[in-house]
Amino acid sequence: MRHPTRRLRRPALLVLLAAALTALLSACALQGPVTDATSGSPSSGATPTTKPSFAAGPLKVGIASREIVNDYNRDIIAGAEQTFRAEGATVTVTNAGGDATKHLNNIQTLLNAGTNVLVIELGDPAQLAPVVQQARSRGVVVVTCGVGSTVPGAVTDVGGDEHLMSEMMTRSLLDSMSYRGDLYAFWVPGAPLLETRLRVLKAVVADYPAVKLHLQPSDFSPARVQSQMQAVLTAHPEKGSVAGVWGAYDQMTSGAVQAIQQADRPEIKVASIDGDRATFSMLYAPNSPFVATVVQNAQRIGQLAAQAALDARAGKQVAPNVFTTAWIATRHNGIEAAEMRYGKGVWSQIKLDPQQVARDWPQDQDVTVMQPVSPRG
Repeated sequence: MRHPTRRLRRPALLVLLAAALTALLSACALQGPVTDATSGSPSSGATPTTKPSFAAGPLKVGIASREIVNDYNRDIIAGAEQTFRAEGATVTVTNAGGDATKHLNNIQTLLNAGTNVLVIELGDPAQLAPVVQQARSRGVVVVTCGVGSTVPGAVTDVGGDEHLMSEMMTRSLLDSMSYRGDLYAFWVPGAPLLETRLRVLKAVVADYPAVKLHLQPSDFSPARVQSQMQAVLTAHPEKGSVAGVWGAYDQMTSGAVQAIQQADRPEIKVASIDGDRATFSMLYAPNSPFVATVVQNAQRIGQLAAQAALDARAGKQVAPNVFTTAWIATRHNGIEAAEMRYGKGVWSQIKLDPQQVARDWPQDQDVTVMQPVSPRG
C-alpha cells in the first residue's frame, strides 16, 4: 500500500504551480502599460503593438474647445478646470471660434507646449483621429467631451447620451403636437452630435404617418435659423399649417422661437436640447412657443472628463464612453429642473421670479432623471 502523503504530493504540486502562475499574471497586469479603453485583443495572427505609458511629471493640462458660445461649452470647461486645479495642475484653454481647422491647430499648439493631459471639447472624430494618435504616441492622456464616440487613442468620450436625449426631446415635442402635422427640423449638416440627434428624430417620426417631416439644414447661427423660420411662416401663413419645430440645440433653436413670436404663431410647438440658463427665460417668455428642453449637466461632463484623465494617468480602468444624466424641463416642472442644474441662484441670473412662474404655471410635473445603465457598475 502506498503512503497517503505520496498520493497527495502530485496534486499539491499542481496547486502550487497554478498559484504561482496566477500571481505572476496578476503582477504583469498591474505593472504593464496603461492602454486605451478602446483597444481590444489583437486579431488572430496580428502582431501586438505596445503603446507607451502615459507621461509622468507635474500636471500640465490643455483644454481645447471648438467654440465657447453657450453654457454647455462654458460649463464643461469650468468643471474640468476646477477638477484639474484641485490637483495642482496648470491649465490652458483654447477657443477655436467654431473653426474646425483652428481647433486642430490649437490642439497642436498645446501639444508642442508640453501638455501631458489634453481635453478636447467637441469635434469630428475622423478629423481628430490623427492628432489624437500623435498625442498618444507622446504619452499624452487624451479625453474628449461631446464628440459622441471614442476617438482611437483617446481614453474615453464623456457627454450626454445623444440617442437617449434626442428621443426624450422628440417624444415631448410629438406629444405636444398630438402626433400629427408638419414638423420642421433644424440642424447643422456634418456636425456629429447633431447628425445623431437627427437620425433619432427620423426613426421616431417614421412610426407616426400623420407627422410630415421637413428638413431645414442650417448653421450654428440663431440669426440664420430665424431667417429660415420666417421664410417657412411666410410660405405657410395659415394657423395649423406648421405644427412643430425641432431644433438640434437650444441656442440655434432660439432663432426659430423669435421668428414664431414675431409672427404671433404660439400654436406652433418647439423643443430642443441643452437647458442653458437662457433657455428657461425662453420657456417662460410671454407668448412663447417653446415647450420643452432636455437639460444636460455640462459642468458634470467636465468634471468626469478631468477625473477620467486623472484615473487613466494613475493606471486605473476607464470606460470607453462615460454618460451623464439628463432630464426634460417643461413649463410645469421648470423650477425644479433649472435648480437641479444651476442651483437656486439661477433666478437672479436670468431675472425671473420663481414664485410668479409657479403662479402662472403650476409645478405639478415630476423631474425624471435619465441615464443609461452600464453592467460595469
